[in-house]
Amino acid sequence: MIVVTPSQKLQYELANVARLFFPAEQVTWLTEMPEEITDAVVTTMVDGNTYTVTMELPQGTKYHESADHTGTLDPSLLLGKLLYFILSEITGRTIDWGVLTGIRPIKLARKLRNSGKSAQEIEDFFTQQYMTSKSKAVLCRLTDQVQQDIVHSNLPKGYSLYISIPFCPSRCSYCSFVSHSIEKTWKLIPDYVEKLCEELLATASVVKDMGLQLQSVYMGGGTPTVLTADQMEKVLTTVNQHFDLTNCAEFTVEAGRPDTITAAKLDVMKKLGVDRVSVNCQTINDDILESIGRKHTAKEFFDAFALVKTYGFTAINVDLIAGLPDDTLVSFKNSIDGVIALKPENITVHALTVKRAARLIEDRSTILDFNNVEKSEVASMVDYSQEMLGKAGYLPYYLYRQKGTVDSLENVGYSLGDTQCKYNVFIMDETHTIISAGAGGVTKLVMENAPDSEHGDNVRIERIFNHKYPYEYMDRFDEILERKTAIRGYPL
Repeated sequence: MIVVTPSQKLQYELANVARLFFPAEQVTWLTEMPEEITDAVVTTMVDGNTYTVTMELPQGTKYHESADHTGTLDPSLLLGKLLYFILSEITGRTIDWGVLTGIRPIKLARKLRNSGKSAQEIEDFFTQQYMTSKSKAVLCRLTDQVQQDIVHSNLPKGYSLYISIPFCPSRCSYCSFVSHSIEKTWKLIPDYVEKLCEELLATASVVKDMGLQLQSVYMGGGTPTVLTADQMEKVLTTVNQHFDLTNCAEFTVEAGRPDTITAAKLDVMKKLGVDRVSVNCQTINDDILESIGRKHTAKEFFDAFALVKTYGFTAINVDLIAGLPDDTLVSFKNSIDGVIALKPENITVHALTVKRAARLIEDRSTILDFNNVEKSEVASMVDYSQEMLGKAGYLPYYLYRQKGTVDSLENVGYSLGDTQCKYNVFIMDETHTIISAGAGGVTKLVMENAPDSEHGDNVRIERIFNHKYPYEYMDRFDEILERKTAIRGYPL
């Protein structure tokens, strides 16, 4: 698709709308109409207050949409809506999120609430300005409401600590995280743990000097429980001995794969203050588990969940994915119903996201199957999860979206009672500093009194990146320490 417009901002908005309907579409930006039409061409025109978008297909068919610009609506949003109408007509589809392409819609809901808008006004804003469905508008408004207390719990100089363990038993076909199968890289783990603990020591020194207050710890990956019990103990002991945990409200380990969870590792976690654990199955259908490359069965998941339950952790989270290859609405309902029956404190439902680094992209025959998953079926999976979790007493407490997600859908964390994972809210909210240790970790330093680029919030975010891959992280470890030391220079 070619977008002809003099403004890069307009091109960006129109390209985002085009990808709502055609996620893999390559969009080229031109300032003049091409001589030959060999691809769909989108042009924009502004005549006084009248805005027009035209789309011409290679065979000569043209579509037009026009509207008068009134009020304070952003011109790029108006043109995006006009293109949305055209693409909806061509494809016969609508998108549940309308033209809302941002990955953190809850920030917009909060801004509206803080400005004094009522619940109904917030929902109307989403449906009328961005053309979202009523259910997505309600989801945003309710999620913002549920997470208010966590957002307000941010302490002066508060921060959270993220610890990266970028190794997995095997790599799932949909995965694009910087994680490595231990079948090939297990020899790296002992040295990686040594370097990770050294970085944690340096980090502890920095936050102590700056007077920062630790509010949550999250060990993620990868699959942190690929570590042996001794390796897990070394990392957790380093945190316990060198960080001030006085104000730390939660300590999470994303155990992840059921086939990596053992009593010895759980003993260590319980002894050293971990109070939240994730046991992630993604689906409880064995044929789908096998097709996506998971090396465990549904029974192993149920057995691991039962074992974790005996330890009395404050919360257990279970992840599920809607839209996995070969999954159907019937089999997905089986997963949702089966997990709800276990009554974990948290359930997270992800809409499948496939990025270029995932094996599904590399395997062209598989990606064709993935693209043939019907919109109505995946959307119905997400709708069913929201309905059944609501009936079971779960409330949405954090929500985010990603590029490349099936049908531009969302990821939502649900909780029973007051069991929300504060770290998940902090990382998505972006008003709380996150300091990361380990390969692929991204430190986000939140500083006040500077405008945010997305919604005008009075904050500025500085990102510091660790090297992505374990071997690179270890080979260039001096650079990691230099970047940690540099944090002292920021006004947190």
